[in-house]
Amino acid sequence: MMPIARLQRLWKGLSEQLWFKPAWWGVLATAVALMGSIANRFIAEDLVPDIGRDTLQGLLTIIASSMLAVSTFSLSILVQAFSSAASSASPRALRVIMADDNAQTAIAAFISAFIYSVIALMALGVGYYGAAGRFVLLLFTVVVMINVIIMLIRWINTLSRLGRMGYTIDRVEHVAVKAMLAYQAQPLLGGRALPEGGQTAGMQVHAACSGHIQHIDMEGLQQLAEAEHADIHVLVRPGNFVCVGQPIARWAMRQAEVEHDRHTPETDADRQEKVRGFIEVAADRDFNQDPRFGIVVLGEIGQRALSAAVNDGGTAIAVAGALARVLADCGSSASAPAAEPAEIPYPRVFVPVLDQADFIRDSFIPLQRDAGGMFEVQMFFIKVLNGIAHAHPDSAMADEARRVAWAGWLQARDKLSLSTEQAQLEQAAREVAGRWSEYTDTSTC
Repeated sequence: MMPIARLQRLWKGLSEQLWFKPAWWGVLATAVALMGSIANRFIAEDLVPDIGRDTLQGLLTIIASSMLAVSTFSLSILVQAFSSAASSASPRALRVIMADDNAQTAIAAFISAFIYSVIALMALGVGYYGAAGRFVLLLFTVVVMINVIIMLIRWINTLSRLGRMGYTIDRVEHVAVKAMLAYQAQPLLGGRALPEGGQTAGMQVHAACSGHIQHIDMEGLQQLAEAEHADIHVLVRPGNFVCVGQPIARWAMRQAEVEHDRHTPETDADRQEKVRGFIEVAADRDFNQDPRFGIVVLGEIGQRALSAAVNDGGTAIAVAGALARVLADCGSSASAPAAEPAEIPYPRVFVPVLDQADFIRDSFIPLQRDAGGMFEVQMFFIKVLNGIAHAHPDSAMADEARRVAWAGWLQARDKLSLSTEQAQLEQAAREVAGRWSEYTDTSTC
């Protein structure tokens, strides 16, 4: 039987696909269109008004023809919005835009209304409904029309934002905040911290293919470890890139349970295959268990805006503001040491501790490099880094924010043409950097 967590992940993956909601809404619309005949068994014909077939056929024909046109037009708008998000923002942001619930619901409503009308017209034409059935069909049709009108109004509001840069940044920020909050709740994915330079003995589990670690099924690994009386040391985190043959986990048998293992029929190859089945490797990264990926995508949007072809400092500033909300506003627990909680859901699974300084490296270092001599952008970056350092005092993230603020000034100083701008930027960076301002070149930083 498939674990609940895996079923939830499968459902979430399907729900992010653009076709999924229209598909099951279409099945529901077909069932609703055919349910009218049930009324013939329970409602006497003399208790309901006799609705003429011509009236229903005319109404359903209008809905079918109009919804086909609206669905085609809406899909073309979506394709343009996806193309705009991929070209002007980042190709990695496309998945976030495609998973937008407002767009999926609108498309599903239009397509399901079209399917409902076509099925109802066919059933009406072959005499599927009696007098009671035609009355119930009219009620269903009125409900479908009201739903379509509401969805059209919502769709107009969505179209005013879909494909715009601000909307794309907002959606990526939303998934980045969600991933960061999930990381705060379980910094070790519910397991124990993998000791640094600890035990190296045990059977190595190697990656079967190259790609990014997309998901680690901690519940499945815990159940496997309990069944086999062992500990499982996961050597990678979601988001890491691994090559085929690279160690991704280690099977560590507890000393007190070695004797039990001698009588276990499982072979090493079977155990390795089971462990690999719970560590998903794919071509692309995923936002859910990887708090760094949303930050990376935000940084890519800012880098695209700072390119010579675009030269849009305002978008880079907006991205820096989004990064501040993700890194500074999400609470101090994001930068706190990954201490083990009192209750550990998966005590037999060990995972590496995430270096929170990577949050700063993944985002601001590329942005500062590409901002070059844009004074107002570099100044805003330093202000944001200062805010992050104050939000997480005495942490690895704060120390890295101060270092990166000073390194950004060192990169920008030779590209600023005005001495007044150089002096202002240096003063701002020095106030943030602290001890890092003692260094004078990028290499020592």
